[in-house]
Amino acid sequence: MQRGRIFKQRKSWTLSYYDTVYRGGQKKRVRVSKKLATISKDYPTKASVRVLADSILAPLNRKDLSPESSMLVTDYIEQHYFPAVEKRLRPSTFSNYRDAIYKPHLKNRLKIRLRDFRTVHAQRILRDLPGLSHRTLLHFKSFLSGVFRHAKQEGVLDGQNPVADATVPPRRPDEKPFRGVAYTIEDVDRLLEDLQNDGERGGDPAKLLTACEVIALLSFTGLRQGEARGLRWKDWNEPTQTLEISRAVWGTKVGATKNTASAASIPVLPLLRELLERRRDRVKPSLVDYVFAGERRGEPLNFHNLEMRVIAPALKRAIKYPDDDFRWSGFHGFRRGLASNLFALGVSPVIVAAMLRHSDVTTTLQWYIKTPEADVRAAMDKLEERIRHNGKSK
Repeated sequence: MQRGRIFKQRKSWTLSYYDTVYRGGQKKRVRVSKKLATISKDYPTKASVRVLADSILAPLNRKDLSPESSMLVTDYIEQHYFPAVEKRLRPSTFSNYRDAIYKPHLKNRLKIRLRDFRTVHAQRILRDLPGLSHRTLLHFKSFLSGVFRHAKQEGVLDGQNPVADATVPPRRPDEKPFRGVAYTIEDVDRLLEDLQNDGERGGDPAKLLTACEVIALLSFTGLRQGEARGLRWKDWNEPTQTLEISRAVWGTKVGATKNTASAASIPVLPLLRELLERRRDRVKPSLVDYVFAGERRGEPLNFHNLEMRVIAPALKRAIKYPDDDFRWSGFHGFRRGLASNLFALGVSPVIVAAMLRHSDVTTTLQWYIKTPEADVRAAMDKLEERIRHNGKSK
């Protein structure tokens, strides 16, 4: 058991001791120096700071600290955490963690040893990140918490997760909750009309037809973009008129759906059945082919390219009216739109959640169902009328 050496260094008491650290992938025993306290009335002698020194040496003497815990948080993330979670996270989630959260925002703020990272460090990071929304900061906290949870699971750290008690700053007064765009039925009609008419303005008829079919599929099913890209013809069960959703595509990677609840069958409406039949008659696919396949290699169609090369130019060329407020806002708006449109038709949120294959109806209500302001006002008018009527009847 070591007691270390306490000595004066300028105006401070300093402790010198040995520690086993992890450097360059190898364990090394090195001498370490650490400031204990400033020499003062409270700490006038070596004996007065011995309790401070013992608190530092106690975990080492008990062998509670692993050498790997001496790694910088950045090194642990890059050398251990990312290689481990890349195998089990969805590609889109892993890319978001690495390229949207860690590299641009956190890498330069995590130059601290794992064993020294405390809740105060996590709190300062979440507090000082500039210009980010409350919802985005929740993702940052989740990422950081996952790093330290992994370190505990691997035996690198013990004790409480230091990120657990950090709090995300409240939503700014000028920050509106993120809800995203939900396309109405009128939006879908308008969009399909613009695409169908674009052949007369120079658009490629075959590509425009594919774009219309993609939009119709998403509008009728509420599939996520990756699920629609991963759909194969064999997933269409004609006897039961259902689509089996069992895979998703992100970039060029084909994998599982977002979660177990997402892997399920959904009904094929007559309009969707007619769309699939017409497309099948036109492209003459095999059962293992993707419903929407690229022209060259038969891989899943790149929806981003479809958006940038076909849909966006077609909308730009379309005739715009002075009062036209339609805005293209990506493919996910069809999923939100299906939820909102079904809800507006009186469909129970539980049924809407089942259609979208959400594991929790709260997700459907909070992030997908959008109620138009006019409907809210009409509902409040009805409430006021009912209250007034009841008041008069007494």
